[in-house]
Amino acid sequence: MPPDLKHEMLLTVVTAISAGIFLIVLARRINMPAIVLLLIGGIGLGPEGLGFAKPDSLGPALSVFVSLAVGLILFEGGLTLDLNGYRSAPVLIRRLLTVGVLTTWLATATAIFIIFHHDVAFSLLAASLVIVTGPTVILPLLRRIKVNDKLHAILHWEAVLIDAIGVFFAILCFEWFTRESGNVAMTNFGVRIGSGLGMGLAGGFFISQAIRWKIVPGDMMNVFALAGAMLVFGLAESIKSEAGVLAVTVAGFVAGLKQLPELKNIRQFKAEITDLLIGMLFILLAARLKFEQFNNFGARGAVLVAIVVFAVRPLNIVVSSWKLGLNWREKAFLAWLGPRGIVAASMASLVAINLQQDPNVKDPRFVETFTYSVIITTVVLQGLTAGPLAYLLKLKRPVPTGWMIVGAHTLGRRVAKFIKTTAGLHVALLDTNPRAIVEAHNEGLCALQLDARDRSIEERLEIAACGNLLALTDNEDLNEVLCQVWGESLAAGHVLRWSSAKRQSTPERHAAGRAVWVGLPKPSLISGELLRGEAELISLAGTSTPYPGAPLAMSDGKKVLVDDPGQTDLSKMRDAIFLSRSAEYLSRSIFPEMVIRVSAAGSAELFAQMLDAAIVKVPSLPREELLAQLIEREKSFSTAIGNGIAVPHAYCKTLPFRLCLIAHAPAGVPFHAPDGEPANLVFLLLSPPGDPEGHLAAMAEIARIAGDEHAREKLRTAPDAPELFDRLRTVLSQYISA
Repeated sequence: MPPDLKHEMLLTVVTAISAGIFLIVLARRINMPAIVLLLIGGIGLGPEGLGFAKPDSLGPALSVFVSLAVGLILFEGGLTLDLNGYRSAPVLIRRLLTVGVLTTWLATATAIFIIFHHDVAFSLLAASLVIVTGPTVILPLLRRIKVNDKLHAILHWEAVLIDAIGVFFAILCFEWFTRESGNVAMTNFGVRIGSGLGMGLAGGFFISQAIRWKIVPGDMMNVFALAGAMLVFGLAESIKSEAGVLAVTVAGFVAGLKQLPELKNIRQFKAEITDLLIGMLFILLAARLKFEQFNNFGARGAVLVAIVVFAVRPLNIVVSSWKLGLNWREKAFLAWLGPRGIVAASMASLVAINLQQDPNVKDPRFVETFTYSVIITTVVLQGLTAGPLAYLLKLKRPVPTGWMIVGAHTLGRRVAKFIKTTAGLHVALLDTNPRAIVEAHNEGLCALQLDARDRSIEERLEIAACGNLLALTDNEDLNEVLCQVWGESLAAGHVLRWSSAKRQSTPERHAAGRAVWVGLPKPSLISGELLRGEAELISLAGTSTPYPGAPLAMSDGKKVLVDDPGQTDLSKMRDAIFLSRSAEYLSRSIFPEMVIRVSAAGSAELFAQMLDAAIVKVPSLPREELLAQLIEREKSFSTAIGNGIAVPHAYCKTLPFRLCLIAHAPAGVPFHAPDGEPANLVFLLLSPPGDPEGHLAAMAEIARIAGDEHAREKLRTAPDAPELFDRLRTVLSQYISA
């Protein structure tokens, strides 16, 4: 290879990749369609401009780049398809992919035949290249203009699925035009369909199962999916050229159907790769364009493009939506929006490259000029006007007022019910715990097993209806991250998170979102108290009755305020909920089987016997770890508080609730108490790490017993363990009623 050619190839590839990404970033910053800047950049950096990008220097490698890149782009498109969206308008989508495709193809071919007088085969070939709309332009546009759910689903599915169909139409027409007989062309078409579907189904199943069975290490998951998509594409291509496009689209769809948690990272990785490929391809392909092509296209070309935009697309929508119940506003918007993208550009360039090698073709670059003219016109014109048109036709998605609650535990579900019942607002619970999701479903709530950190889920209809975030995980760092992630798309003041009092006491810490319910224990612990009856949510509907503390949430029937910092007048609210936590911390922590009668020579032996009893109640308790912790603490300082009572205590991270074991040792156990008396009543208190309030409250109740001579004597003289349990409950009930 000559050094000069190598230098040109290297400079071309580097320019295409770097300029492509830079221009996509710029387009997003200034909120305009990326394809506009990419086309301008490609022409400006190509031979017609600065000359940095020279696609012809790549030779046959250019067509390989284009084919593989299109395949990977469509694989990512298949991964993003949502079956629920398809079900919302299946008949129309099927028509758009069948009757609509034929209408666009034949109507456009007729216009080319009449205006430019090309023969029928060439007209059909050129028309087949503008069938596709393309996810690379539709999906960013949908994210920006936010049309209603029905139109979003229709345009999304049409854009992704029509690419593969459009490619097959183009290949069929190309084979027919290159003088293959009709039977041969149809046979090749059938082989492509069969091999593409077969390899796609097998490849998608293989990729999803390899992920499900944990065959692939976690840090290799993204590159494995990329390699799998390339393998599917390559195998299908080895069977029949151009079958890889359908294969990777089907493979991505099949893999995405499994809804595996790992797909989140794969989708994000593939989206980044797709941006890289789109930027590179548009620079390379646009750099091939020459100004003289468009001069020759002239006024007749402008008329042809106008017919495609203003007549063919509306005709497609009218035919496809016949008697399907769409109103005129929805039809008008669908008729206007049909921008073409990277697949149309790629196929047009590939066809033009091949036609240039045929001396019998008079105008081989017509297909490229025509297709790019349609791309430029539709992207610029429709991209800039789609938003205002959706607004004028009142088709924009309503301002979301629903709530996304991260944490489907009991507290999250109770709050979700309050919001849904009192204000009639949509609520979506998000959690990665499948059990919590099932419980939410059983209670009639909308719940999704998703990672809330993944911004790509905002395309889901359940999430798109949410304009508020309430992060209720036990992890305060995660709650802050969630507020940072969603704070970019949700309005200020609509991103809330639970935070402990300890966390709030560090003013130098800057965190996103407003902290709510400051001072309450972890949401999971409140949930546990709600389940055990140690706490309840009290509703004070339509009343101004004084209640200690601020309400967790209040509703006026239209909106919901959570931990309102403005201290809204409660009497003006339709309903409010307060958290009432029981003071019976100790009585709710003891169980009959946890009260035992023992004889032990020392504290270590006593602890071992008590933990043996605890394991019967909680088998997952780390006995040896707790035993070592208790013995070590006793060596450091005695847990005896005098009057024959000792209160050893510890936190246990695997313990789901507070637990108090009681040992009655009539003979006494030496504990090195301050008053020198052996302990004959030992209260072993075990609590979850995040429940310091309940832990201290339970110890305070034990200390009260220790200071009550009558209560001590009553417990100490119990003849057996069951009687001791009954007497202890009686003592505690007397304290509560006092």
